[in-house]
Amino acid sequence: MAFQQTIADEIVIEGRALHCGAEVRMRLTPLPADSGVWFGRTDLPGQPRVKADIHALVDTTKNTTIGKDGWKIGTIEHLMAVFHGLGIDNVLVEVDGEEIPAGDNSGLFFVEKILKAGLTAQAALRRYTRIKEPVWVEGTVMRQGEPSKAMLIGLPAAPEQEQLAISFTFTSDHPVTGNQYLQYVLNPESFVTEIAPARTIAFMKEIEYLRSRGLALGGDFNSAVIVGEDGYVNELRFPDEIVRHKILDILGDLYLLGPLAGQLVAIRSGHALDSELAKKIAAISAPTPVAAR
Repeated sequence: MAFQQTIADEIVIEGRALHCGAEVRMRLTPLPADSGVWFGRTDLPGQPRVKADIHALVDTTKNTTIGKDGWKIGTIEHLMAVFHGLGIDNVLVEVDGEEIPAGDNSGLFFVEKILKAGLTAQAALRRYTRIKEPVWVEGTVMRQGEPSKAMLIGLPAAPEQEQLAISFTFTSDHPVTGNQYLQYVLNPESFVTEIAPARTIAFMKEIEYLRSRGLALGGDFNSAVIVGEDGYVNELRFPDEIVRHKILDILGDLYLLGPLAGQLVAIRSGHALDSELAKKIAAISAPTPVAAR
């Protein structure tokens, strides 16, 4: 897909925000070529807007939040993943609250509405950020109360390569989830069926803790893969739904760079590491157009 795209018509989506639990209204509006992805708050004076790039990142605690001049908008990663997966380059996202609607906490919630409206090709080449040299970040995640190392590696793309390949390893000592692994090469068709439907993970014993911190107030048993002590509380969409959702998150977090070409190798990575790698890639790579075919 060499040409930029936007949505064919305005889209309005309403629903509950995942963490604050508020009912919010979101409007997606087409933008001209070379505009990029923008987010705005219609509930604030002046209705401020910010471009969704790595410089706008303000928080990665349990979600990805961007902002500017003291205001912010959170939990954008699943919508950004859909823009990445479907190849949407230019769009304005306006919300009347501090988070976007969560739906079922997968990408499918947004995919269905966007594809119903349709996409429009634009008379400008897509500008890919190519990973030009090996780059990596390391960190620590908690596994059953114990710290465990996590890593995310970016590897160069072949010349003129447009594809993004992701290898993700999810490990857990939990007897229900076990370890999960998936290799995935991004394209719009497989994204819709293989990645977008995957929901976020929630361990039953962590839900009350999250809510005590003002998080996950808008979640329910239909909007996550709920993991109990002896089994899954609700029905899975895929046997490896957890690792598929992790790939969804990476696609969203890394779309702060725009379309990305290269290879990613992830081991237990989350929003914080995703964003750290995005900053490193941004420091060594600049978006370049890919010739039309």
